[in-house]
Amino acid sequence: MEDILYLTLLIVAIAFAITVIYIAVVLFRVAKLLKTMGSTLGRVDAEMKQVLPDLKNTLQEAYVTVSDIEEKLTTTDPLFATVENIGNSVNNINQALQKADSKLTSSEFEKQTKPYIEGIRWTETAFYLYNKWKKKEQDMEVSNVSMKQTGKEG
Repeated sequence: MEDILYLTLLIVAIAFAITVIYIAVVLFRVAKLLKTMGSTLGRVDAEMKQVLPDLKNTLQEAYVTVSDIEEKLTTTDPLFATVENIGNSVNNINQALQKADSKLTSSEFEKQTKPYIEGIRWTETAFYLYNKWKKKEQDMEVSNVSMKQTGKEG
Protein backbone atom coordinates (compact mmCIF):
# COMPACT_ATOMS: atom_id res chain seq x y z
CA MET A 1 0.00 0.00 0.00
CA GLU A 2 2.85 2.34 0.67
CA ASP A 3 4.14 1.72 -2.80
CA ILE A 4 0.88 2.95 -4.30
CA LEU A 5 1.01 6.03 -2.12
CA TYR A 6 4.56 6.81 -3.22
CA LEU A 7 3.63 6.14 -6.84
CA THR A 8 0.63 8.47 -6.54
CA LEU A 9 2.78 11.18 -4.96
CA LEU A 10 5.32 10.74 -7.76
CA ILE A 11 2.62 11.15 -10.41
CA VAL A 12 1.21 14.22 -8.61
CA ALA A 13 4.72 15.71 -8.35
CA ILE A 14 5.38 15.07 -12.06
CA ALA A 15 2.00 16.59 -12.96
CA PHE A 16 2.75 19.61 -10.77
CA ALA A 17 6.18 20.02 -12.38
CA ILE A 18 4.68 19.83 -15.87
CA THR A 19 2.05 22.40 -14.88
CA VAL A 20 4.70 24.73 -13.44
CA ILE A 21 6.84 24.37 -16.59
CA TYR A 22 3.80 25.08 -18.81
CA ILE A 23 2.85 28.15 -16.74
CA ALA A 24 6.47 29.37 -16.90
CA VAL A 25 6.53 28.99 -20.71
CA VAL A 26 3.20 30.83 -21.03
CA LEU A 27 4.38 33.63 -18.74
CA PHE A 28 7.62 33.91 -20.70
CA ARG A 29 5.66 34.29 -23.96
CA VAL A 30 3.34 36.84 -22.38
CA ALA A 31 6.34 38.82 -21.12
CA LYS A 32 7.90 38.71 -24.59
CA LEU A 33 4.61 39.82 -26.16
CA LEU A 34 4.25 42.71 -23.70
CA LYS A 35 7.83 43.80 -24.38
CA THR A 36 7.19 43.79 -28.13
CA MET A 37 3.92 45.65 -27.63
CA GLY A 38 5.68 48.24 -25.47
CA SER A 39 8.29 48.94 -28.12
CA THR A 40 5.61 49.12 -30.82
CA LEU A 41 3.57 51.59 -28.77
CA GLY A 42 6.73 53.64 -28.21
CA ARG A 43 7.25 53.88 -31.97
CA VAL A 44 3.58 54.71 -32.51
CA ASP A 45 3.83 57.45 -29.89
CA ALA A 46 6.90 58.92 -31.60
CA GLU A 47 5.20 58.81 -35.00
CA MET A 48 2.04 60.40 -33.60
CA LYS A 49 4.12 63.24 -32.15
CA GLN A 50 5.44 63.88 -35.67
CA VAL A 51 2.09 63.49 -37.44
CA LEU A 52 -0.11 65.55 -35.09
CA PRO A 53 1.49 68.96 -35.83
CA ASP A 54 1.22 68.29 -39.57
CA LEU A 55 -2.39 67.24 -39.13
CA LYS A 56 -3.09 70.38 -37.10
CA ASN A 57 -1.54 72.57 -39.81
CA THR A 58 -3.56 70.77 -42.48
CA LEU A 59 -6.78 71.34 -40.54
CA GLN A 60 -5.95 75.03 -40.09
CA GLU A 61 -5.25 75.38 -43.83
CA ALA A 62 -8.53 73.60 -44.61
CA TYR A 63 -10.35 76.01 -42.28
CA VAL A 64 -8.76 78.99 -44.03
CA THR A 65 -9.69 77.56 -47.43
CA VAL A 66 -13.28 76.90 -46.38
CA SER A 67 -13.54 80.40 -44.93
CA ASP A 68 -12.20 81.87 -48.16
CA ILE A 69 -14.67 79.84 -50.22
CA GLU A 70 -17.51 80.93 -47.95
CA GLU A 71 -16.48 84.58 -48.33
CA LYS A 72 -16.28 84.27 -52.11
CA LEU A 73 -19.67 82.57 -52.26
CA THR A 74 -21.13 85.37 -50.17
CA THR A 75 -19.84 87.93 -52.66
CA THR A 76 -21.76 86.15 -55.44
CA ASP A 77 -25.11 86.56 -53.67
CA PRO A 78 -25.87 89.91 -55.34
CA LEU A 79 -25.09 88.35 -58.71
CA PHE A 80 -27.61 85.58 -58.15
CA ALA A 81 -30.15 88.07 -56.85
CA THR A 82 -29.71 90.06 -60.07
CA VAL A 83 -30.11 86.90 -62.14
CA GLU A 84 -33.29 86.15 -60.21
CA ASN A 85 -34.58 89.66 -60.92
CA ILE A 86 -33.79 89.23 -64.60
CA GLY A 87 -35.67 85.94 -64.58
CA ASN A 88 -38.66 87.59 -62.94
CA SER A 89 -38.51 90.39 -65.50
CA VAL A 90 -38.39 87.93 -68.37
CA ASN A 91 -41.29 86.03 -66.84
CA ASN A 92 -43.29 89.27 -66.52
CA ILE A 93 -42.48 90.15 -70.13
CA ASN A 94 -43.67 86.72 -71.27
CA GLN A 95 -46.90 87.13 -69.35
CA ALA A 96 -47.36 90.59 -70.80
CA LEU A 97 -46.69 89.21 -74.26
CA GLN A 98 -49.30 86.51 -73.84
CA LYS A 99 -51.88 89.02 -72.63
CA ALA A 100 -50.93 91.66 -75.14
CA ASP A 101 -50.80 89.33 -78.10
CA SER A 102 -54.55 89.32 -78.43
CA LYS A 103 -55.36 92.82 -77.09
CA LEU A 104 -52.64 95.32 -77.95
CA THR A 105 -51.35 96.86 -81.09
CA SER A 106 -47.62 96.83 -81.65
CA SER A 107 -47.14 100.46 -80.58
CA GLU A 108 -49.08 99.91 -77.36
CA PHE A 109 -47.13 96.74 -76.72
CA GLU A 110 -43.80 98.56 -77.19
CA LYS A 111 -44.95 101.30 -74.86
CA GLN A 112 -45.83 98.81 -72.09
CA THR A 113 -42.68 96.69 -72.43
CA LYS A 114 -40.30 99.67 -72.63
CA PRO A 115 -39.67 99.80 -68.80
CA TYR A 116 -38.74 96.11 -68.79
CA ILE A 117 -36.40 96.49 -71.72
CA GLU A 118 -34.76 99.51 -70.08
CA GLY A 119 -34.33 97.48 -66.89
CA ILE A 120 -32.63 94.70 -68.81
CA ARG A 121 -30.33 97.22 -70.55
CA TRP A 122 -29.33 98.79 -67.22
CA THR A 123 -28.71 95.35 -65.75
CA GLU A 124 -26.46 94.46 -68.68
CA THR A 125 -24.61 97.74 -68.22
CA ALA A 126 -24.16 97.03 -64.51
CA PHE A 127 -22.79 93.55 -65.31
CA TYR A 128 -20.41 95.01 -67.85
CA LEU A 129 -19.11 97.65 -65.43
CA TYR A 130 -18.81 95.12 -62.59
CA ASN A 131 -16.82 92.68 -64.76
CA LYS A 132 -14.59 95.49 -66.00
CA TRP A 133 -13.98 96.66 -62.42
CA LYS A 134 -13.15 93.10 -61.27
CA LYS A 135 -10.76 92.60 -64.21
CA LYS A 136 -9.01 95.88 -63.42
CA GLU A 137 -8.72 94.86 -59.75
CA GLN A 138 -7.21 91.48 -60.74
CA ASP A 139 -4.77 93.15 -63.14
CA MET A 140 -3.64 95.46 -60.34
CA GLU A 141 -3.08 92.51 -57.99
CA VAL A 142 -1.01 90.71 -60.64
CA SER A 143 1.09 93.80 -61.29
CA ASN A 144 1.62 94.34 -57.55
CA VAL A 145 2.82 90.76 -57.14
CA SER A 146 5.17 90.98 -60.11
CA MET A 147 6.61 94.32 -58.92
CA LYS A 148 7.51 93.14 -55.42
CA GLN A 149 11.26 93.14 -54.88
CA THR A 150 12.79 90.09 -53.31
CA GLY A 151 16.11 91.68 -52.50
CA LYS A 152 17.89 89.34 -54.88
CA GLU A 153 17.75 91.77 -57.79
CA GLY A 154 21.07 92.90 -59.20
